Amino acid sequence: MAMTPDELCERLQAICPRPIRIQIHENRSTYAAARREKDGTIRLMIHRLFLYSSTPVLQALIRFALSRDNQAKATIRQMALLYFTKIEPPAPDLGLSDAQGRVIDLQVIYDQANRNFFEGKIGVPIAWFNPPPYRRYRHITYGSYDRTRPLIRINRLLDSSEIPLPFVEFIVYHEMLHVVCASKIDGRGRISVHTAEFRQREAKHPHYALAKDWGKKGLKFFKDTHGRA
Repeated sequence: MAMTPDELCERLQAICPRPIRIQIHENRSTYAAARREKDGTIRLMIHRLFLYSSTPVLQALIRFALSRDNQAKATIRQMALLYFTKIEPPAPDLGLSDAQGRVIDLQVIYDQANRNFFEGKIGVPIAWFNPPPYRRYRHITYGSYDRTRPLIRINRLLDSSEIPLPFVEFIVYHEMLHVVCASKIDGRGRISVHTAEFRQREAKHPHYALAKDWGKKGLKFFKDTHGRA
């Protein structure tokens, strides 16, 4: 069961010899950072995964904050791996629907990719999700893989005859790769979901070059067709 941020701060303060402040974030690339303020207060910027931590992990977090202890870093990495692969809570509902879109049937694309690239072994469902209310279209999440459900989700913005079908096929393949390519934690404790193996397999897709090229143009396309001033 998760703690509240206040409960986490109280437990950390009970084992820390210095005053402590915490800031909870969702950044997966740097899930623990510490800074000592001028007044001696330890400021911890930590991922929400620590809301699920046991006492040994919290002790390691304090040792990391005070001395950058290597054993503490290893304990924190183990907790992160456990969280991201086993206990991460489900993402909020994004208005999911089935795979049949107005123009594109994702299931057809998925089944073909499953046969051609994965020997038909992937059994994760796929669905469209409704796009959030983008305004300037500076960034778009075209798809995602939620291993806690598990479920592949594709942005409904791609359900259009104006979008090159090979691009949609590549996005589906990209998310399917996440099912079979495990995440890794590097020596600095950062989670890598696009590992060397992932990148190598991604580049083998027949529409790789086209997809990368159109992906760069996509933001401008959606900004011009859907953006608001």
